[in-house]
Amino acid sequence: MRVVSQCVEAGLVNGERIHADASLVDANASTNSVVKGSPAMIEELRERCRSEVKKLDDEQELSRGRKYHATVNDKAMSLTDPDAALVRREGGSRPRYKSHRAVDDAHGVVTAVVSTPGSVKENGQLMGLIEQHERNTAVEVKTVVADSQYGTAENFRSCQERGLRTHMADLLESQEGNTSREGIYPESAFEYDAEKDVYRCPSGQRLSRRNHRESRQASEYAAKRQVCATCGQRALCTRAKTGGRSIKRHVGHDLIQRGREQSRSAEAKKDRRRRKWLMEGSFADAANNHGFKRARWRRLWRQQIQDYVIAAVQNVRILLREMDRPRVAVSQVVQEALGAALSLVCRIFQRLPTAQGLA
Repeated sequence: MRVVSQCVEAGLVNGERIHADASLVDANASTNSVVKGSPAMIEELRERCRSEVKKLDDEQELSRGRKYHATVNDKAMSLTDPDAALVRREGGSRPRYKSHRAVDDAHGVVTAVVSTPGSVKENGQLMGLIEQHERNTAVEVKTVVADSQYGTAENFRSCQERGLRTHMADLLESQEGNTSREGIYPESAFEYDAEKDVYRCPSGQRLSRRNHRESRQASEYAAKRQVCATCGQRALCTRAKTGGRSIKRHVGHDLIQRGREQSRSAEAKKDRRRRKWLMEGSFADAANNHGFKRARWRRLWRQQIQDYVIAAVQNVRILLREMDRPRVAVSQVVQEALGAALSLVCRIFQRLPTAQGLA
């Protein structure tokens, strides 16, 4: 946080527009360390590991990440680093972490960092990054820029409730562009009747509320199976072999739609083009110059420290590069920033799982 404060004082942080993204980090554990078994056996192994490492911060992070674990991680774990999650990428499936960060739009200063197991989805970390950014910079966010991984109904609703402009790509739009959905009616082709709480499909049939999923904050609407089965426009409506088309309507639908409209604006598209080199460039710089893509230590709390240190050093380099001040003033600011980064490094050797916001 001290390094970020130095960047704010130097005028290198605007604070109102941020870019969010995440990147995978290979854990310091080989694929040979992975054991597979029944969910009950794996859970017992995890419990044994947790009992050996009794750190409050560890338990909080693990409990937050576990609910996002993919099915494969219920049946396998690394004995070398049980906090890492198996994630498949081009290099194959191996234990990995994921580093989530927020970058300020002005000069690319990293203002928020969160580390999780590699299986944790990016979309669930957005609001936490926004809150951490606001704590570290003392500036309220006004615009959020991100790719379609963040453009979920929940994030659109949450951002709109906070009065934020949502310049995230819409996940629903990207899904409708998939080959599997090509040539079928988009959700926009179904009209909602608020008075009767039903949808009307393009052929005029009625889709009634079927159930409500509290976990997803959404209700599902569908027509009767026999109606869809005999419909002449079925081939244009669904790829399902049995059953029919259904429509989801989320809580806060109007807020979500407003967020999606903002995501399609010219300004939003311009911001996402800028994000490609600003946000992705931040990760590339971390990988090329600071060994970002490989964990130096094991366990989640140590990975969090590594991500904080790398972000802090990157911010110090931005101070050196961007500050337009006399040599003496620059040296003083950089010295203070380096001192803050050094104190953070010292915490590693003290083995203190620090709180958020040290980047």
